[in-house]
Amino acid sequence: MPDHEHEFKETIAIDIFYPDHPPRTESTLFKRTKHHLVKVLDTPCWVCGSKDKREVHHFHAEWADSDGIDWDKMRILHPAFPWSTFNYPSDFIDAEYNMMVLCETHHRSKNHGIHLLPYPIWIMQREQRADFVFAPEVA
Repeated sequence: MPDHEHEFKETIAIDIFYPDHPPRTESTLFKRTKHHLVKVLDTPCWVCGSKDKREVHHFHAEWADSDGIDWDKMRILHPAFPWSTFNYPSDFIDAEYNMMVLCETHHRSKNHGIHLLPYPIWIMQREQRADFVFAPEVA
């Protein structure tokens, strides 16, 4: 363990319900959005700035939640989204507005990925000092 740091270990059990939904597939809009963000704009990982193994993360709304979302609430919570283009949940869910480019590590890896850490802990990786060790490296 690095000097002047202490370790915090927590086991998190998650027990939630997802609305019924069909198996996930990549929509045409998702493919176009990912291509534009990664290949055309060359957007780096939002956390570390890496351009290796980039993926896109649904940030405000995930596909698994689409049938449980109150879209009138979403209009209030996200006034910057171009709601005049909204006809189907995919119009928001797979839009650039709802995407965050992340490297594979900060998207899905143990001790670093947004899918595996609570947001207040995960966000520290973006704000940390260069000499601070956030978590053990994933082997």
